[in-house]
Amino acid sequence: MNRFWYGAAAVTTAVAAVVSYMPMTALASTSLEQRKKALVSANVIDNYDVTLNDVSFTRAQFAKMLVKASSYSNNVAQESNVSVYKDVLKDSEYAGYIRIAAEKGWMTAYLGGLFKPDQGVKLAEAEKACLTLLGYTNDDFAGNLAANRNAKATNIGLLENIHKGLNEELSYADCVQLFYNLMKTNPKTQENATKSSQTIYGSLLGFDYSSDDNELNLLSTLNANLSGPHTLKANHDLNGILPFSKSKGVFYLNGEVSSYDEIEDIADDDGAIAVYYNTSTKTVYAYSYSNNSGDMGSAHGTVDAIYYQSSSVMTPTSVYIGGEEYQIETSDMQYAFSVYGSVDQGDEVTIVWTLDNDNKKQVIALS
Repeated sequence: MNRFWYGAAAVTTAVAAVVSYMPMTALASTSLEQRKKALVSANVIDNYDVTLNDVSFTRAQFAKMLVKASSYSNNVAQESNVSVYKDVLKDSEYAGYIRIAAEKGWMTAYLGGLFKPDQGVKLAEAEKACLTLLGYTNDDFAGNLAANRNAKATNIGLLENIHKGLNEELSYADCVQLFYNLMKTNPKTQENATKSSQTIYGSLLGFDYSSDDNELNLLSTLNANLSGPHTLKANHDLNGILPFSKSKGVFYLNGEVSSYDEIEDIADDDGAIAVYYNTSTKTVYAYSYSNNSGDMGSAHGTVDAIYYQSSSVMTPTSVYIGGEEYQIETSDMQYAFSVYGSVDQGDEVTIVWTLDNDNKKQVIALS
């Protein structure tokens, strides 16, 4: 699997193997897979296989996601001396997260001191939690609390791409949509301000906002604080490169979820490996040297290669599909073809193209 930089040495930059579907009609939108990757890279949600998209998300998992999306993400006790609730043991992996979510009033327990951690989280619960995280209180929803919260959540965009009733359980995919929407929503203190990278809730985690399409600018966000390439030599430790402990990192090898042990083993086998890291998300991207290798229309074919400029080595500029070159100029297509996106060399894709100002074909949508 090969990608290339103009004026730079070639290194492998494969991305996740699962190709997500992006509707042709939504040229400026981001796909579910892209949104998930943004949240995974920001350490808001654990990575999961797409086969879980329709599986119910539990209250315990939701509590963890809430805390990891907050300013308390680094304050979770790894061990507890007492049980948080009768049905949440002190040694549960979720105990610390549930404690914080309950103490901050984001989530509440049931009568009898039960949290019901394995029960699916319902839309009404999720709305209340996210609105509280944004700074809203019960005083903002006089009368029918659930209905008024639902109206507010709808009005500010929290429920975009979520189609569930108040008492229905949310799936993994629903929670990805909800927390992505949360990131691009203004908190209560900025409710009447024009959205920008400075006002949105996601600024807490370093997300940038694009007012052109009301989306997070995922590529610029994930490139923020990116350092590299660094060379990890054989028989060397990643801790010698990273400014944070490797035990705290999230690892990708050639675009696939990996571990520091696997990356160090590949470096030993290859003699060296290229490493990038993002300090804000503690994410490590490693690439094995041994893997190098009219006005509008549509095209279908195999991705032969993706090209980058040496001045911006993480931003793709063109792609060869079926032997023909297409320019990559819009932020959503740059993301889709980048190391963070959903398209890899060798994938079979259908694209929509148009002519740019230089009369060159540029990709504007893909599936």
